[in-house]
Amino acid sequence: MTQNNLGTAYHDLPTGDRAENLGQAIACYQAALRVYTEQDFPVDWAMTQNNLGTAYGDLPTGDRAENLRQAIACYQDALRVYTEQDFPVQWAMTQNNLGTALEELERLRDATT
Repeated sequence: MTQNNLGTAYHDLPTGDRAENLGQAIACYQAALRVYTEQDFPVDWAMTQNNLGTAYGDLPTGDRAENLRQAIACYQDALRVYTEQDFPVQWAMTQNNLGTALEELERLRDATT
């Protein structure tokens, strides 16, 4: 839980280098996922996957398309737990995040063709 919370703090940090802060957030979320497994802690795992997806989606450095593909994979993973029936609010939030990432990836594809 502390790693996830630390990741959120780095993600939201208003000072310093944005890319470095997001890199730290990603590392924290990945560390949390070593304990928050889908099998043992499905709700915490889904929350952390969603947070990780948001960090990848916001990352301003590196290959933008690859960052978005990483974000999309995280959101899709979270949706295995965040079903519309069992977690409607989280499902809607994650669907929204997924849609935004897919739309941005499509815009990138259109811009390069």
